[in-house]
Amino acid sequence: MGRKPAYESDLAYIHDRGYGAFATGAAPGLLKVLQQCGIREGLLVDLGCGSGIWARKLVDSRYRVIGVDISPAMIELARQRVPEARFHVGSFVQFPIPACRAVTALGEVFNYLFDPNNSLRTLRQVCKRVFDALTPNGLLIFDVAEPGRCKGFGQRFTEGEDWTCLVEYRQDVAKQQLIRRIISFRKIGDTYRRQEETHIQQLYSGTKIAEMLREIGFRVRRVRSYGKYRLSPGVAAFVARKPRAR
Repeated sequence: MGRKPAYESDLAYIHDRGYGAFATGAAPGLLKVLQQCGIREGLLVDLGCGSGIWARKLVDSRYRVIGVDISPAMIELARQRVPEARFHVGSFVQFPIPACRAVTALGEVFNYLFDPNNSLRTLRQVCKRVFDALTPNGLLIFDVAEPGRCKGFGQRFTEGEDWTCLVEYRQDVAKQQLIRRIISFRKIGDTYRRQEETHIQQLYSGTKIAEMLREIGFRVRRVRSYGKYRLSPGVAAFVARKPRAR
């Protein structure tokens, strides 16, 4: 089984133009968490970095950044936005985490099944690799969609000056998955180009994720907001710290 399409050119453009409020809104609170934990410089790794909105905020705050995303189109946008950072096309499931001060995975990155190898088992392996790569007092900050995410949603549409995006939501309760069928139209010249993708998220219990992190060795704080930016219903976030060795 190969990888599923993940934010190809038009949807990446639309996401960057129309759905950047999450990264922009969360950034001040996230930067405050880093600084409160004494992480005011050094290397940060952003898994599922998207178009580089968060990476731009980090670089502007004098951090060094490595970003990873499975979408080549997203990485192209990120490189244009943050030429000072280093970006790689790849899956967070396999990406080798370098020694760093913090790792982030924002916007339910760990739920997406673009990589068919992604699962709770491989997510545990990813978190263990992060733990091993972090310096003492280093942080892993991420959020996950829980069962019930987008419950009751049917169809929604959003539009911008040169694009329209329609999303159909379906819950697979038996598999604990959320399926989004996304149809986008982007204006190219005098016509609109149609593109369709299906995004599947494996939904995870926040309680089980917290337990997994503690078993690995993290000190875990579960939060419902990044600073003043409140997360959507059905989303749990974690600030996981690697303790200093005794």
